[in-house]
Amino acid sequence: MNRTAKIALLVSGAVLACLLASCGVVLALRDWVPGLTGCEDPEKPTKNGVITSKVRIEQMWPQLAPIQQVHWQEHEARARSCPEIGPMDYVMDGFAVITADRAQALPATIAAPAPQVPDDLRPFAPADPAWLKIDGTDLLLDKASATVYFTHTTD
Repeated sequence: MNRTAKIALLVSGAVLACLLASCGVVLALRDWVPGLTGCEDPEKPTKNGVITSKVRIEQMWPQLAPIQQVHWQEHEARARSCPEIGPMDYVMDGFAVITADRAQALPATIAAPAPQVPDDLRPFAPADPAWLKIDGTDLLLDKASATVYFTHTTD
């Protein structure tokens, strides 16, 4: 092996060692600095607290107006991954209490099974509801308590 080949081999080895060391440092730091690898902080909550604002719900489902009170929240539709495989979808769940007159006027005739209510919203669920599906929607209505359960997935 001549001198030029030895120098080239030595330089190549040094470059490879530096590259491997750099990759090791980045891998070691990615847990400390999630943004370094383009990933969101895994400790960030995946759902918000219970929201009581009626405006968004009345805009999404105007047939429910006037709403007396509402309790809803959004949460991520799937577990986080790193790197992210695409935009996150969000699921909105909640209960809206409407007037008794409005509840009687809504066309709800088909009995529906009890929904899967998130833990944070269970205190706001009516006691012993008899859910009916509101015709033409995915909304569920308990006429006795004038409570509507809604769920919606956003992109």
